[in-house]
Amino acid sequence: MSYKVDSFYYYVQDLSEYFESFVERLMTHLAMEGTAISDKEISEDFARMRVRYMDERGTLVAAPVDRDIKVVYQVEGGGIVRKSLWGAITGGGLASLASGLLGGDVDSIKSALTGAVVGGAYGLKDGFETAMADATDFSRLLARAIRSVEEELRQIQRGKEAAKEARRREERELKERLEEVYAEAVTVGEEIDLLDSEGKDVERARARYEKALELLDEADDALKRGKEMLAKAKIRSAERMVQLAREELAKVG
Repeated sequence: MSYKVDSFYYYVQDLSEYFESFVERLMTHLAMEGTAISDKEISEDFARMRVRYMDERGTLVAAPVDRDIKVVYQVEGGGIVRKSLWGAITGGGLASLASGLLGGDVDSIKSALTGAVVGGAYGLKDGFETAMADATDFSRLLARAIRSVEEELRQIQRGKEAAKEARRREERELKERLEEVYAEAVTVGEEIDLLDSEGKDVERARARYEKALELLDEADDALKRGKEMLAKAKIRSAERMVQLAREELAKVG
């Protein structure tokens, strides 16, 4: 059985944290393509607006669902589906969602979006290109706009992930260097104790050794608080104190 579809469902994975930016960018893309947007109702976790494109008008709803973003567009008038769709929309909750888009309250719409089963990118099972042939003019424009915004946000997401990974790598390197300098300090401390037991004057070396330990403790604390630059500076200072302690030991050894 084939049937005409007047509601279109779009699905964007793993970008719910960027929802507000998604909505803002999407409206910008649509407006630049000649879409009139009115009656906007936008918050940090919900967006609903009326749209008009050429002779087509309808309502657009979007909301974050777990880690994803779901978008629904319902044609109110003017748009003509170019071909019949064979089973293009499936899953529970869709009929009630489509019928409630125009006047439903926010909570009921968000609940329906959460339960909606939407298959494939941009909601049509046969893929993006088939969806383009089987959709109204605005739903095709909307799909392209969503694709563009998705790519913009994924670039931002990739950049943030790269920055996080660089920071994690720096933290690992600093922890390794902290452990190395601490091991060097322990070795110096054992030498100080040995020379002290032999009656040598090691007070100047011990003062620098103890300062190195103090600096290493401060570096460890800075790392735990996410202050990598401070930790790096403390480690360098501790390393210098260990070196000075060795020089003092050489004088008395």
